[in-house]
Amino acid sequence: MKAERDGYFWFYDGSIVVQAQDKLFRVHQTVLANSSEIFSTLFSLPPSDSDTQDFIEGCPVVQIQDLAQDFSDVLRALYNPSHFDDFPSDSELEDILNFISGTLRLSSKYMIHSLRRKCITLFTRTLPATLEGYDSRTSRGKSTSKHLKSNVVMRAIRLAQETNVTLVLPFAYYCIARLPSRRILEENSDDISWQQKTICLVGRERLRYAEMSLSHSFLLGFRPASTCSNVLCSMARGPHTEWHLMEASRHPHPLRPYNRWNALNVCPECVANAKKQHTKGRQEVWNCLPAFFELKTWEELRTVCEY
Repeated sequence: MKAERDGYFWFYDGSIVVQAQDKLFRVHQTVLANSSEIFSTLFSLPPSDSDTQDFIEGCPVVQIQDLAQDFSDVLRALYNPSHFDDFPSDSELEDILNFISGTLRLSSKYMIHSLRRKCITLFTRTLPATLEGYDSRTSRGKSTSKHLKSNVVMRAIRLAQETNVTLVLPFAYYCIARLPSRRILEENSDDISWQQKTICLVGRERLRYAEMSLSHSFLLGFRPASTCSNVLCSMARGPHTEWHLMEASRHPHPLRPYNRWNALNVCPECVANAKKQHTKGRQEVWNCLPAFFELKTWEELRTVCEY
Protein backbone atom coordinates (compact mmCIF):
# COMPACT_ATOMS: atom_id res chain seq x y z
CA MET A 1 0.00 0.00 0.00
CA LYS A 2 1.41 3.33 -1.04
CA ALA A 3 1.47 5.64 1.96
CA GLU A 4 1.34 9.41 1.96
CA ARG A 5 2.26 11.99 4.55
CA ASP A 6 -0.46 13.30 6.79
CA GLY A 7 -1.22 16.91 6.01
CA TYR A 8 -1.23 18.02 9.64
CA PHE A 9 0.92 15.67 11.72
CA TRP A 10 4.22 15.89 9.88
CA PHE A 11 6.60 17.79 12.13
CA TYR A 12 9.98 18.77 10.69
CA ASP A 13 11.61 17.98 14.06
CA GLY A 14 9.68 14.74 14.56
CA SER A 15 11.82 11.77 15.59
CA ILE A 16 9.67 8.86 14.45
CA VAL A 17 7.30 8.06 11.56
CA VAL A 18 4.20 6.04 12.41
CA GLN A 19 2.30 4.40 9.58
CA ALA A 20 -1.39 3.65 10.03
CA GLN A 21 -3.08 2.29 6.92
CA ASP A 22 -1.96 4.55 4.05
CA LYS A 23 -1.00 7.52 6.22
CA LEU A 24 2.39 8.51 7.57
CA PHE A 25 2.68 10.60 10.71
CA ARG A 26 6.01 12.18 11.63
CA VAL A 27 5.73 12.87 15.33
CA HIS A 28 7.82 12.98 18.48
CA GLN A 29 8.69 9.65 19.98
CA THR A 30 8.90 11.11 23.48
CA VAL A 31 5.33 12.45 23.27
CA LEU A 32 3.96 8.99 22.52
CA ALA A 33 6.30 7.14 24.87
CA ASN A 34 5.59 9.44 27.83
CA SER A 35 1.84 9.04 27.31
CA SER A 36 1.73 5.28 26.91
CA GLU A 37 3.70 2.40 28.41
CA ILE A 38 2.76 0.36 25.37
CA PHE A 39 4.32 2.85 22.97
CA SER A 40 7.34 3.20 25.26
CA THR A 41 7.90 -0.55 25.15
CA LEU A 42 7.23 -0.75 21.42
CA PHE A 43 9.81 1.89 20.62
CA SER A 44 12.44 0.30 22.88
CA LEU A 45 12.27 -3.10 21.19
CA PRO A 46 15.10 -3.79 18.72
CA PRO A 47 13.99 -4.98 15.28
CA SER A 48 14.10 -8.75 14.84
CA ASP A 49 16.60 -10.33 12.48
CA SER A 50 13.87 -10.87 9.91
CA ASP A 51 12.79 -7.21 9.97
CA THR A 52 14.29 -4.60 7.76
CA GLN A 53 14.07 -1.23 9.47
CA ASP A 54 12.73 1.44 7.15
CA PHE A 55 13.69 5.08 7.53
CA ILE A 56 12.16 8.27 6.17
CA GLU A 57 14.27 11.41 6.40
CA GLY A 58 16.37 9.67 9.03
CA CYS A 59 13.39 8.70 11.18
CA PRO A 60 12.56 5.03 11.85
CA VAL A 61 9.19 3.89 10.53
CA VAL A 62 6.85 2.01 12.86
CA GLN A 63 3.70 0.39 11.51
CA ILE A 64 0.57 0.03 13.63
CA GLN A 65 -2.54 -1.96 12.76
CA ASP A 66 -5.02 0.82 13.49
CA LEU A 67 -7.25 3.13 11.50
CA ALA A 68 -5.44 6.24 10.34
CA GLN A 69 -8.33 8.44 11.49
CA ASP A 70 -8.25 6.91 14.97
CA PHE A 71 -4.52 7.58 15.29
CA SER A 72 -5.01 11.13 14.03
CA ASP A 73 -7.68 11.65 16.70
CA VAL A 74 -5.30 10.47 19.41
CA LEU A 75 -2.57 12.81 18.18
CA ARG A 76 -4.96 15.76 18.25
CA ALA A 77 -5.78 14.96 21.85
CA LEU A 78 -2.10 14.55 22.82
CA TYR A 79 -0.78 17.64 21.07
CA ASN A 80 -3.63 20.00 21.93
CA PRO A 81 -4.04 20.49 25.71
CA SER A 82 -7.47 22.12 25.24
CA HIS A 83 -8.76 19.43 22.87
CA PHE A 84 -11.45 18.21 25.27
CA ASP A 85 -12.09 21.61 26.84
CA ASP A 86 -12.98 23.05 23.44
CA PHE A 87 -15.67 20.45 22.82
CA PRO A 88 -19.17 22.01 23.23
CA SER A 89 -20.74 21.07 26.56
CA ASP A 90 -24.25 20.84 25.07
CA SER A 91 -23.34 18.30 22.40
CA GLU A 92 -25.66 15.38 21.73
CA LEU A 93 -24.68 11.71 21.94
CA GLU A 94 -23.99 11.33 18.21
CA ASP A 95 -21.57 14.27 18.24
CA ILE A 96 -19.86 12.87 21.34
CA LEU A 97 -19.42 9.48 19.69
CA ASN A 98 -17.93 11.09 16.58
CA PHE A 99 -15.54 13.03 18.81
CA ILE A 100 -14.36 10.27 21.18
CA SER A 101 -14.62 6.98 19.25
CA GLY A 102 -11.13 6.90 17.73
CA THR A 103 -9.45 8.34 20.80
CA LEU A 104 -11.27 5.96 23.13
CA ARG A 105 -10.39 2.92 21.04
CA LEU A 106 -6.67 3.67 20.90
CA SER A 107 -6.32 5.13 24.41
CA SER A 108 -7.81 1.85 25.66
CA LYS A 109 -5.58 -0.28 23.44
CA TYR A 110 -2.37 1.60 24.20
CA MET A 111 -3.26 2.38 27.83
CA ILE A 112 -3.18 6.16 27.53
CA HIS A 113 -5.04 6.55 30.81
CA SER A 114 -5.48 10.33 30.80
CA LEU A 115 -7.22 10.32 27.42
CA ARG A 116 -9.36 7.30 28.29
CA ARG A 117 -10.63 9.03 31.45
CA LYS A 118 -11.53 12.16 29.50
CA CYS A 119 -13.39 10.11 26.89
CA ILE A 120 -15.35 8.29 29.59
CA THR A 121 -16.30 11.62 31.19
CA LEU A 122 -17.80 12.74 27.88
CA PHE A 123 -19.42 9.36 27.31
CA THR A 124 -21.29 9.55 30.62
CA ARG A 125 -22.50 13.04 29.85
CA THR A 126 -25.44 11.65 27.86
CA LEU A 127 -25.39 8.09 29.17
CA PRO A 128 -25.13 8.90 32.88
CA ALA A 129 -23.62 6.59 35.46
CA THR A 130 -25.30 8.20 38.47
CA LEU A 131 -28.85 9.27 39.25
CA GLU A 132 -27.53 12.75 39.97
CA GLY A 133 -26.07 12.87 36.46
CA TYR A 134 -29.40 11.77 35.03
CA ASP A 135 -31.34 14.39 36.98
CA SER A 136 -28.83 17.11 36.13
CA ARG A 137 -29.27 16.51 32.42
CA THR A 138 -33.05 16.34 32.76
CA SER A 139 -33.14 19.62 34.68
CA ARG A 140 -31.29 21.30 31.80
CA GLY A 141 -34.07 20.28 29.44
CA LYS A 142 -32.08 17.43 27.89
CA SER A 143 -33.99 14.20 27.42
CA THR A 144 -31.95 11.18 28.45
CA SER A 145 -33.96 8.39 26.90
CA LYS A 146 -36.98 9.22 24.80
CA HIS A 147 -35.35 11.40 22.19
CA LEU A 148 -32.04 9.59 21.86
CA LYS A 149 -31.95 7.98 18.41
CA SER A 150 -32.08 4.21 18.57
CA ASN A 151 -29.26 3.67 16.07
CA VAL A 152 -27.04 6.12 17.97
CA VAL A 153 -27.65 4.39 21.31
CA MET A 154 -26.86 1.02 19.73
CA ARG A 155 -23.69 2.46 18.27
CA ALA A 156 -22.77 3.68 21.76
CA ILE A 157 -23.36 0.20 23.18
CA ARG A 158 -21.07 -1.37 20.59
CA LEU A 159 -18.32 1.17 21.32
CA ALA A 160 -18.72 0.67 25.08
CA GLN A 161 -18.29 -3.08 24.73
CA GLU A 162 -15.36 -2.75 22.33
CA THR A 163 -13.51 -0.45 24.74
CA ASN A 164 -14.71 -2.03 28.00
CA VAL A 165 -16.55 1.10 29.14
CA THR A 166 -19.34 -0.97 30.64
CA LEU A 167 -20.29 1.88 32.97
CA VAL A 168 -22.57 3.39 30.31
CA LEU A 169 -24.37 0.13 29.49
CA PRO A 170 -27.11 0.12 32.19
CA PHE A 171 -28.64 3.39 31.04
CA ALA A 172 -28.01 2.61 27.37
CA TYR A 173 -29.96 -0.64 27.80
CA TYR A 174 -32.63 1.33 29.65
CA CYS A 175 -33.03 3.53 26.56
CA ILE A 176 -33.30 0.50 24.26
CA ALA A 177 -35.83 -1.17 26.56
CA ARG A 178 -38.12 1.85 26.19
CA LEU A 179 -38.16 1.64 22.40
CA PRO A 180 -41.21 0.26 20.57
CA SER A 181 -41.00 -3.51 20.21
CA ARG A 182 -41.10 -3.28 16.43
CA ARG A 183 -37.89 -1.22 16.48
CA ILE A 184 -36.10 -3.59 18.81
CA LEU A 185 -37.10 -6.54 16.62
CA GLU A 186 -35.85 -4.93 13.41
CA GLU A 187 -32.86 -6.62 11.85
CA ASN A 188 -30.27 -3.99 10.97
CA SER A 189 -26.60 -4.70 10.38
CA ASP A 190 -25.49 -1.95 12.78
CA ASP A 191 -27.80 -3.00 15.62
CA ILE A 192 -26.76 -4.69 18.84
CA SER A 193 -26.92 -8.50 18.96
CA TRP A 194 -30.13 -10.48 19.33
CA GLN A 195 -28.93 -11.64 22.72
CA GLN A 196 -28.66 -8.04 23.86
CA LYS A 197 -32.06 -7.22 22.42
CA THR A 198 -33.56 -10.12 24.35
CA ILE A 199 -31.95 -8.82 27.55
CA CYS A 200 -33.51 -5.41 26.88
CA LEU A 201 -36.96 -6.92 26.28
CA VAL A 202 -36.76 -8.89 29.53
CA GLY A 203 -35.42 -5.78 31.24
CA ARG A 204 -38.46 -3.84 30.07
CA GLU A 205 -40.72 -6.08 32.15
CA ARG A 206 -38.44 -5.59 35.14
CA LEU A 207 -38.67 -1.83 34.64
CA ARG A 208 -42.45 -2.07 34.60
CA TYR A 209 -42.43 -3.92 37.89
CA ALA A 210 -39.92 -1.44 39.36
CA GLU A 211 -42.17 1.44 38.39
CA MET A 212 -45.06 -0.22 40.20
CA SER A 213 -43.22 -1.43 43.29
CA LEU A 214 -40.45 1.16 43.78
CA SER A 215 -40.36 4.53 42.06
CA HIS A 216 -44.11 5.17 41.75
CA SER A 217 -45.48 2.84 44.40
CA PHE A 218 -46.75 5.90 46.27
CA LEU A 219 -49.45 6.17 43.60
CA LEU A 220 -50.58 2.55 43.30
CA GLY A 221 -50.41 1.82 47.02
CA PHE A 222 -51.09 5.30 48.40
CA ARG A 223 -51.33 5.61 52.16
CA PRO A 224 -51.72 8.81 54.17
CA ALA A 225 -48.70 10.07 56.06
CA SER A 226 -48.43 9.17 59.73
CA THR A 227 -48.74 12.88 60.53
CA CYS A 228 -51.84 13.35 58.35
CA SER A 229 -54.89 14.73 60.18
CA ASN A 230 -57.19 15.00 57.15
CA VAL A 231 -59.56 12.04 56.96
CA LEU A 232 -60.26 12.80 53.30
CA CYS A 233 -56.72 11.83 52.28
CA SER A 234 -57.39 8.15 52.91
CA MET A 235 -60.23 8.31 50.39
CA ALA A 236 -58.43 10.43 47.80
CA ARG A 237 -58.79 9.11 44.27
CA GLY A 238 -56.03 11.29 42.84
CA PRO A 239 -53.13 8.87 43.41
CA HIS A 240 -54.94 5.94 41.75
CA THR A 241 -56.06 8.11 38.84
CA GLU A 242 -52.48 9.23 38.30
CA TRP A 243 -51.28 5.65 38.41
CA HIS A 244 -53.77 4.53 35.76
CA LEU A 245 -52.64 7.38 33.52
CA MET A 246 -49.06 6.21 33.92
CA GLU A 247 -50.00 2.56 33.50
CA ALA A 248 -51.53 3.36 30.11
CA SER A 249 -48.07 4.06 28.74
CA ARG A 250 -46.63 1.09 26.85
CA HIS A 251 -43.08 2.07 27.74
CA PRO A 252 -42.24 1.95 31.47
CA HIS A 253 -40.15 4.84 32.72
CA PRO A 254 -39.42 4.30 36.44
CA LEU A 255 -36.67 6.93 36.49
CA ARG A 256 -39.06 9.66 35.37
CA PRO A 257 -39.45 12.30 38.10
CA TYR A 258 -43.09 12.73 39.08
CA ASN A 259 -44.17 16.39 39.37
CA ARG A 260 -47.98 16.44 39.25
CA TRP A 261 -48.27 16.69 43.02
CA ASN A 262 -51.34 18.94 42.95
CA ALA A 263 -53.21 16.23 41.05
CA LEU A 264 -53.06 13.96 44.10
CA ASN A 265 -55.56 16.15 45.96
CA VAL A 266 -54.13 15.29 49.37
CA CYS A 267 -52.81 17.37 52.25
CA PRO A 268 -49.27 18.86 52.34
CA GLU A 269 -48.13 16.22 54.84
CA CYS A 270 -49.18 13.42 52.51
CA VAL A 271 -47.54 15.14 49.54
CA ALA A 272 -44.29 15.47 51.48
CA ASN A 273 -44.44 11.80 52.44
CA ALA A 274 -45.14 10.79 48.83
CA LYS A 275 -42.19 12.85 47.62
CA LYS A 276 -39.95 11.11 50.12
CA GLN A 277 -41.12 7.68 48.92
CA HIS A 278 -40.66 8.71 45.30
CA THR A 279 -37.10 9.94 45.86
CA LYS A 280 -36.15 6.76 47.70
CA GLY A 281 -37.82 4.57 45.09
CA ARG A 282 -36.06 6.22 42.15
CA GLN A 283 -32.70 5.73 43.87
CA GLU A 284 -33.51 2.06 44.44
CA VAL A 285 -34.41 1.69 40.76
CA TRP A 286 -31.10 3.27 39.78
CA ASN A 287 -29.19 0.98 42.12
CA CYS A 288 -30.89 -2.05 40.55
CA LEU A 289 -30.55 -0.87 36.94
CA PRO A 290 -27.50 -3.04 36.09
CA ALA A 291 -29.19 -6.14 37.51
CA PHE A 292 -32.28 -5.51 35.39
CA PHE A 293 -30.06 -6.02 32.33
CA GLU A 294 -27.87 -8.89 33.58
CA LEU A 295 -24.89 -6.65 34.32
CA LYS A 296 -22.53 -6.41 37.28
CA THR A 297 -23.10 -3.87 40.06
CA TRP A 298 -22.39 -0.17 39.53
CA GLU A 299 -19.30 -0.48 41.72
CA GLU A 300 -17.94 -3.37 39.69
CA LEU A 301 -18.68 -1.63 36.39
CA ARG A 302 -16.88 1.48 37.63
CA THR A 303 -13.85 -0.58 38.66
CA VAL A 304 -13.62 -2.14 35.21
CA CYS A 305 -13.55 1.30 33.58
CA GLU A 306 -10.73 2.49 35.83
CA TYR A 307 -8.19 -0.15 34.80
